[in-house]
Amino acid sequence: MKIILRPLFLLLTIVFFGSCTTSEKNQYTYFGGKIIHPKSEHVILFKNDIPVDTLLLDKEDKFMGKYKEFNEGFYYFKHGPEFQYLYIKPKDSILIRLNTWDFDESLVFSGTGAEKNNILIDCFLEQEKENSNYTFYSFYKLPPNKFKSKMDSVLVLRQRKIDAFKNSNEKLPKEYLTILEIVSKYPIYSRLENYLLMNSKSKNTITLPSNFYNYRKQVNIDNDSLMYLRTYGKYVVNRLHNEVYTQGYSSNSKKFTPSLLNTIDNHIKKEKLKNALLREMLMNDFLMNSSCSVNKEAFQTYFRLSTSIKDKKSIQRILNDIKSIHGGKELTNFNVTNYNNSTKSIQEIIAKKNSVLYVWTPKYTSKEYLTSRIKFLSHKFPKLHFVSIQITATKNNQPLKEIDIKNQFYINSENKYKNLFSSKLPRIILVNKKGMVVNGFAVINGQKINKQLAYLQNSNK
Repeated sequence: MKIILRPLFLLLTIVFFGSCTTSEKNQYTYFGGKIIHPKSEHVILFKNDIPVDTLLLDKEDKFMGKYKEFNEGFYYFKHGPEFQYLYIKPKDSILIRLNTWDFDESLVFSGTGAEKNNILIDCFLEQEKENSNYTFYSFYKLPPNKFKSKMDSVLVLRQRKIDAFKNSNEKLPKEYLTILEIVSKYPIYSRLENYLLMNSKSKNTITLPSNFYNYRKQVNIDNDSLMYLRTYGKYVVNRLHNEVYTQGYSSNSKKFTPSLLNTIDNHIKKEKLKNALLREMLMNDFLMNSSCSVNKEAFQTYFRLSTSIKDKKSIQRILNDIKSIHGGKELTNFNVTNYNNSTKSIQEIIAKKNSVLYVWTPKYTSKEYLTSRIKFLSHKFPKLHFVSIQITATKNNQPLKEIDIKNQFYINSENKYKNLFSSKLPRIILVNKKGMVVNGFAVINGQKINKQLAYLQNSNK
């Protein structure tokens, strides 16, 4: 990404800060900018996944936050479904300019504190380009020593870039340098952790050189203050998966997830981080399975190891939902409301039709993504009856655009059947013509959904 201060962006800087006196600017921290093609009416600033401020866009799609007291550190801002990281020090005056049609590529920082953030964006863009570059994936076919040599060469170049930036920017905060190191080098560390898994189908015995994981000496995977940094979290997960694989468990084995949870317990001592990883890995396994059949050993292991009462209750609600509507049983009848405020029973709506009920809530599902996905699947499987059921709906509830409103319903908080979906987790319920549940917990973006819908469409039962 080229860091260019466009004339329009320089004009924005004058508009935002031109009226401030030098003494006033030195007393405050500023975060603002302009959004082109906005996806919502605001920008939200977060610290450790906790909202710090909600900044409304004005008529010109500009926003500005002004803070008398500000804690230095790593933040991220979110607009619509997209987000990006930034580092802010007290008395920084940071402006962003971005076009939502090309979120990361168009993002430019300006003002005091901009340089620190532009190099971070460069690192993230570099990572995205590598992820879409086949050449990097082709390296996994190399023997271990040559693969290691390739990765080491990339790490040398990354270190030179960090050193050059440090030499031209004095007094950089220690926390910032730690983050710069992570976003620059950890994607390569992740590739090294993935090497054995990517070669798991190889018929040849793979022997790693003794220095293959020498970078691990510099890496702390038990840092809960970095758990919200995507690059760090991805490395930790890849490292833990590799640990389990080297114990002899295939990722397709039902023993893999229980072993993974035990590995988390053994390696992660920070309670908050441990609980978050335990929940995430359990849910990843469950959602990838895209079925109401559960790995009982994995769930039992989770309940034994987690110390979060809140998380345990949320997981238990998912299990309760699975029991309420389970594959192989007749669909429990429940009432839903259409957008003319008329109540109907679900059995009446789907009678004698192979049906796909997609249960969702705006809290966990983007309306734009859901609309796009349903349009795609309904076109691909035209013989199936797709029905939208929004849960936790309010009086101001709006249907999905571009989806036939006759096939959209909701369950509000006063509906006695709301406990069938107590977890609020989005799910797909597949029901055949006889009203029997084929799958009570399919996942709309899961790898198995196309095969599952094809089976239902071809079913004459």
